[in-house]
Amino acid sequence: MKVMRTGSLAGVTLVSALALAACGSGNNTSASPSPSSSSSGAANCATGSLSGQGSTFQANAELQWAKDYAAKCSGATVAYEGTGSGAGKTAFGNGTADFGGTDSLLKPEEQTAADKRCGTGNKGIVTPIVAGAVVLTYNIDGVDKLTLDATTVAKIFEGTIKKWNDPAIAALNSGVKLPSTTIVPVHRNDSSGTTQIFATWLDKNDPTDWKLGASQTLTWPGGQSAKGSDGVTSVVAGAKGGITYTELSFAKAQSLKVADIKNAAGTVVTPTSSSVSSALKTATVDTSHGDIRVTPDYATKTADAYPLSAPSYVLTCDKGNKSAALLKGYFTYALTDGTAALDGLGYAPLPDTIATQAKAAVAALS
Repeated sequence: MKVMRTGSLAGVTLVSALALAACGSGNNTSASPSPSSSSSGAANCATGSLSGQGSTFQANAELQWAKDYAAKCSGATVAYEGTGSGAGKTAFGNGTADFGGTDSLLKPEEQTAADKRCGTGNKGIVTPIVAGAVVLTYNIDGVDKLTLDATTVAKIFEGTIKKWNDPAIAALNSGVKLPSTTIVPVHRNDSSGTTQIFATWLDKNDPTDWKLGASQTLTWPGGQSAKGSDGVTSVVAGAKGGITYTELSFAKAQSLKVADIKNAAGTVVTPTSSSVSSALKTATVDTSHGDIRVTPDYATKTADAYPLSAPSYVLTCDKGNKSAALLKGYFTYALTDGTAALDGLGYAPLPDTIATQAKAAVAALS
C-alpha cells in the first residue's frame, strides 16, 4: 500500500491508498462487490479504483480513510487531491473525477454540469461526509493562548486592525502580553469552500465591519495569499505576525497555534470535536432538493458551540455512477468505522441525525 502525504506544492494535497493485492489496471472502471477482508461489516468492500478531488477541508480525513479502507479491502484503490471546492465541483462536472469534495453547495451552473455528467434522468447530489472546524491559526512569538471574536477578525482581514497589541485584541486577552508586531493576514487565492465558511461567519456576526460578503472567492483589500489550506498554513508558519483561516486538521498537522473564539453567546470556546458537534446540532437540514444540505447557525448562542463549524460534502450522481459499489463501500466506511480516527485528525463525526440521513443516501447510490 502506498500513501502520498500532504504536500505544499501548488497547494495540492494528494492522497492515495493502494491495496497490494490485485488492484487491476488502476483506471476508473465499474467496481464489483468482493468479500470483506475485515470482520467489520461496515467496510462493505468492493474492488476497483476511485479518484476524487476538491475540498481541502476533508483532505486529511480522506487520506486516513483511503489508507484504512485499502487495508480492509483487498483490491480497492482510492485517490484524492485537495484542489479546493470549486475545482472539485468542476472536475466532477467534466468527468475527470469519480466524486467531488466540497464545503459549499453547487451554484446553478455547477448543478447543470453535474446533472449533465450524470446522464439523462439522473442528478448530481451532495452528501455530508464529515464535520470540522475552520480555525484562526497564528504565528506570534510568546503568545501561546489567544482569544478573538468576529469583530476583531473582520477588522484584521479588512485591514483596519494592523498591530497585534491593538486595544480591541487586548480587551479580549486580559493578562496576555501582546507584541506590537504587524499583523500579516493570509487568505486563500483559489475558489474555496473554507473561504465561504469563514466569510459567512463574519457576515452573520458583524456585517458592519465585514464588507467583503460571503463567497468562495473574495476581493481582498490586502495581505498575502496562497492556494489551498496547506498553502496558507505554510505561509503563516514562516511569517512572524501571520494569521490565516484554515481547517483544524491542517493546523494540528503543522503544530500551529489556534485561537479560541468568543461566540455569539459570549462564551470563549476552543475548537474541539465536541464543540463542533455541539454547533451542528442547531444546524438546519434541507432534503427538498433530493440530497442533504446542511446550513450551520454561524451565530449560534449555544454556550459550548464553536461557531465556525461546518460539514464537508461529497458530490456524486444519485444514479449513473461508474463505480457505484466502491463509492457506496468507501463512503459507508467513512460514515461508520472511519469516524474512529476523526478526533485525532482534528475533525468531528456528523451529528447522529445528519449521519443517519447520509448513510441512507449513500446506500441508495447506484
